Amino acid sequence: MMPAGSQTGEVASLARQTAAKGRARFRREAPEDRRRQLGEAALRCIVKHGNAGVSVRQIAAEAGVTQGLITHHFGEINELVAYAFDIMSAGLLQALMKAVEEAEPTPRKRLDSFIEASFSPILFDRDVLGVWVVFWGLVLHSPRMSASQREEYSDYCATVEGLIRDLAADEGFSIADTRLAAIAFTALLDGLWLAWCLNPASFKPQEGIQLCRNWVEGLRRGAYA
Repeated sequence: MMPAGSQTGEVASLARQTAAKGRARFRREAPEDRRRQLGEAALRCIVKHGNAGVSVRQIAAEAGVTQGLITHHFGEINELVAYAFDIMSAGLLQALMKAVEEAEPTPRKRLDSFIEASFSPILFDRDVLGVWVVFWGLVLHSPRMSASQREEYSDYCATVEGLIRDLAADEGFSIADTRLAAIAFTALLDGLWLAWCLNPASFKPQEGIQLCRNWVEGLRRGAYA
């Protein structure tokens, strides 16, 4: 999951990168530019302070703007936090897809590049977990946040499904339900990521890559035929 847009410098994760940026200077900007600036400031606050960073006062101070400007652009804090989630999740998916597009143009290599990128510092960064924990805590209480999470999950699963479908078509094996196979593979990736973030000594990223390759081999052999 990797940053896009205005972030610069060496990237380990969008969360860490936005945290490293300084406060924005107040200047007149297009509404969407200002919204993104406030969303990035919200991400930096969450990285620094966790749940305590979900604060109009702190985010306004981080962005170098008045609290009223946040209200003007977002109305309420949950809308701003959901927008920050959108920035981060979209950027991370774009980064994964960049790795796919840079791979050799075969379904096998594209899927393998997706797997490798999923275990790179793009995602395997414990700072990212801290940000996601805050977001997850809001999903059950914020309809806007819940909608963003559903859209993010749908986009991610659709990406995985496309990669799996292309592989099956290219190699000539069948999958009874590609959607369910994509959901299963997504669950494997998510579970390994969470296990590593909670305890990095539990396994090495390269071992996670091999586990996913083994799963794909099972798919070839009819696990979802």
